[in-house]
Amino acid sequence: MAPLSSPLAPIEAARNLLERISTPALLLVAVSGGSDSTGLLLALHEVLRVSGRDDVQLHAVTIDHALRPEAADEAQAVQSLCRGLNIPHDILRWNDKKPRTGISAAARLARYRLIGEVAETISATAIVVGHTLDDQRETIAMRSQRSAQAGMPGLSGMADAVLYNARHWVLRPFLSVRREDIRDYLAAKGQGWFDDPSNEDDTYERVRVRKLSRDAEPPSREPLLDRTELASRAAAFVSGAVQAYPGGLIKLSADCLGDDPAVIRYALTALTCVAGGRAYPLAAESMDRVMAFVTAREPGRLTAGRVIFDRRKDGLYLMRENRDVPTITVAPGETARWDERFEIVNHSLAPVTVSGGAVAHGEDTTLTTVPAGVLKRAKLSQPRVTPEGAGQGEADLRSITMRPLLAPYDLFLPRFDLDLANAIALSLGRGVYPQLPLQSLW
Repeated sequence: MAPLSSPLAPIEAARNLLERISTPALLLVAVSGGSDSTGLLLALHEVLRVSGRDDVQLHAVTIDHALRPEAADEAQAVQSLCRGLNIPHDILRWNDKKPRTGISAAARLARYRLIGEVAETISATAIVVGHTLDDQRETIAMRSQRSAQAGMPGLSGMADAVLYNARHWVLRPFLSVRREDIRDYLAAKGQGWFDDPSNEDDTYERVRVRKLSRDAEPPSREPLLDRTELASRAAAFVSGAVQAYPGGLIKLSADCLGDDPAVIRYALTALTCVAGGRAYPLAAESMDRVMAFVTAREPGRLTAGRVIFDRRKDGLYLMRENRDVPTITVAPGETARWDERFEIVNHSLAPVTVSGGAVAHGEDTTLTTVPAGVLKRAKLSQPRVTPEGAGQGEADLRSITMRPLLAPYDLFLPRFDLDLANAIALSLGRGVYPQLPLQSLW
């Protein structure tokens, strides 16, 4: 397989991004003080300075996770560097109580949340981060260890662009740049960096994989291209096969269930996450079981990933199973997430309770085509809104807004899946996600 790409010099990678970014642009560069992000900031600054361009501006942000005492001094050092480059810079500190387990994942979510706040404040065109070719190699190695199936989509590695919180594009222009070359670039400029001691701590999976994969071959471009093409075909499948009903019920047309199994599997994996309110896909073994059920073309029901798959003559119905469906209270003027499937906005003057149960569908004529058994079962897990303390009475739905959520995509949407996510969003009656702020991909 062909290499992902020949390794690029830091300046070349920075130039590739700046030649493609839609202008005028304000790029928010996340800089930790480590070699990768410091090299990214300096390379972008150098390309803009040498070219004399003024249609792209840089703004930097550093997140102090408050996990190491020296982190505050490192953030101040980054601020001094930015001051010398005449680049605006913000320091934000993660002051929340730290979890006892899963600290890396929690820190990552906090980091993106804080960076996103700055991006929102300054109306950034995009966020730029310093993930490298080395990071990509490690990511693919970790995912390979977790999956015995060589064709799994995750083996394509990190996307070169990810949409965060359905609002901010995060760009990774250094995915074709080796860390060694970044450090050589910084050394040539007389610029130092900070090494995080956690990068050598074998407690973390990535560190263990890094030490084992330092001499591994560069990742291949083929899985990346395969996933992009597969996602595009899955998007076309969803556009032609999927019909969504009120309350989260999804139908796949029987005529389309004989299509390419790889395409159906990719689309169905995402649809299962949406129907079940799950951010992460089913394990490969569970999806194998679902696909065996789907391709058998026999009527019946199967439950997996909080989703009931109900096969009828006219198609395959997906609905949230009636188990562990939450009950929440939404105060007047408040916005809340319910079951990771709906965003509820209470425009009324009184609190409302949102629970599972039959939802009022009004005069929706599309439901007349749904088998009675499917509709009865689907209603058990659909959102029911009642005024607080009002027994079983329904609230005035005109004062309540319910917006479908796409659990696998609303927080992090890899560029691979943009067309597929848009196809699902449109089928659910939602608007499409923001487009990449690039004139072409690098």
